[in-house]
Amino acid sequence: MPGILTKYKSIFVLIGLFSLFALPTQAQKKSRVEIKNSESFRALLKAEPPLTIFNGKVFITHENIKMYCDSVYQYNEQNRIEAFGNVHIINADTVHIYGDYLNYNGNTKLAEMRDNVKLKNKSVTITTEYLDFDMNQSLGYYFNGGKIVDDSNTLTSNIGRYYTKQDLLFFKDSVKVVNPDYTLKSDTLKYNTISKTAFILGPTTIDSETETLYSEDGWYNTVSGISQFFKNTTLDRDEYQIKGDSIYLDKNNETARIFDNVELRDTVNNLILKGHYLETFKNPEEALMTDSAVFIQVAQQDSLFLHSDTLTISKDTAGFELIKAFHHVKFFRPDLQGKCDSLVYTMQDSTIRLFNDPVLWAQGNQMVADTIGIETQNQKVRYLHFRGSSFLTAKEDSTFYNQIKGKNMLGHVKDNKMYKLEIDGNGETLYYPKDKSIIMGMNVAKSSDITIHIKENKIDRIVFIKKPDGNLYPLFEVEKEMLFLKNFRWFDGIQPKSKEDIFFWRDTPPKTSQSILQALHAKVQTSE
Repeated sequence: MPGILTKYKSIFVLIGLFSLFALPTQAQKKSRVEIKNSESFRALLKAEPPLTIFNGKVFITHENIKMYCDSVYQYNEQNRIEAFGNVHIINADTVHIYGDYLNYNGNTKLAEMRDNVKLKNKSVTITTEYLDFDMNQSLGYYFNGGKIVDDSNTLTSNIGRYYTKQDLLFFKDSVKVVNPDYTLKSDTLKYNTISKTAFILGPTTIDSETETLYSEDGWYNTVSGISQFFKNTTLDRDEYQIKGDSIYLDKNNETARIFDNVELRDTVNNLILKGHYLETFKNPEEALMTDSAVFIQVAQQDSLFLHSDTLTISKDTAGFELIKAFHHVKFFRPDLQGKCDSLVYTMQDSTIRLFNDPVLWAQGNQMVADTIGIETQNQKVRYLHFRGSSFLTAKEDSTFYNQIKGKNMLGHVKDNKMYKLEIDGNGETLYYPKDKSIIMGMNVAKSSDITIHIKENKIDRIVFIKKPDGNLYPLFEVEKEMLFLKNFRWFDGIQPKSKEDIFFWRDTPPKTSQSILQALHAKVQTSE
């Protein structure tokens, strides 16, 4: 008895193991495609493979999928059907697919729809001639051209995929989106049908009535009008071009924010703004640049480079560009350099105006005034306007400084060199005439109006409009108190010597006559 029980026990164990192995096979059994209704049918049992043909108002089901057509070929052995005429598939009650021909495999749940194909899901409609739909993943894809239409956009592409559960469309190859406000052309694009957001994944151009944008990575919400782009982005608007590592656009507020390696180029006036943050209002005609902001006036020979804490560009009432620079302003051009606290460049009269402690350097001369105007023509300086407390200084050597001062001064410039200086009101001169490079003495003169002619960066002759009050002193008669005109200041060490120098601001106080005399006195005592 014990041996018999042991034998049966082993048989029961084997039966149990076979049952376990059999369970997956039953679970993997594929459901059958079923024909629920037709007006007529006939079976072709000897055909290869055998099939049954159903005609007239055919209704087919497979799991939760419903299908309708005029006629169908059913291949029972393959669990497959071919449907013809007015084919209509309903999947998950929301996805409707229409076409003239369907090849459907019940084992793979893959539907191959051909000819006059239309897929509708919620607000999205896809039309194409070739559509495959994977019922397992709720994924439809076309591969020979298609068109998608939703509430506000029409999209065409050669290749497309539609993830219906995720409400996500993916397009590739000759992608084109037509919207009432713009046209988008792209290599690769994703589109969320719920958020109405397009994600560009390759070279893309967006054209509207007022601008053209190119980028290779970013997103655009077609409802809110907000977009952001991240790679090789360029925005062209009328006379302007904008570049930056990242561009944020708000169509409703008509604003744009551009971050890192920003460049705004005025293609008409050959002006460039550079920096790491740019904000435009309504259009680039109203723009603000900060963070290493640089203004460049491009010229064939000598371009002007200007840096300040903040730069703005706008239009004046006559429609001309207006450039403004605020705080820690410095600029460099080979023939002209300057600094001030604020600056305005008006394109209407081609004049640069310096405010708040302006200093200008040209041809070895240092020039200061309450305000300074640089009038240009064809990007060349024509006049230098000095208004209020005007003072010109040129260093003759370590001890002597040529000096000219007056209420207002006008410098005449030709070929980037000042050849005449007119002093209007309270004119005073202090300079050291030379004979064969030898200083002859110190000439001091006063006259309300003075004209000074300059040759090779040196005073050539002086014309006093009214009778002057002055004298020529031999050097041995010159006392140290006579070396400087009143309000003399020498700005040493802050003149930009290159375009890189404009980024360095030094709060070095100017040398006064008193500080220079003290330094000379200390030098004499040391030598003794």
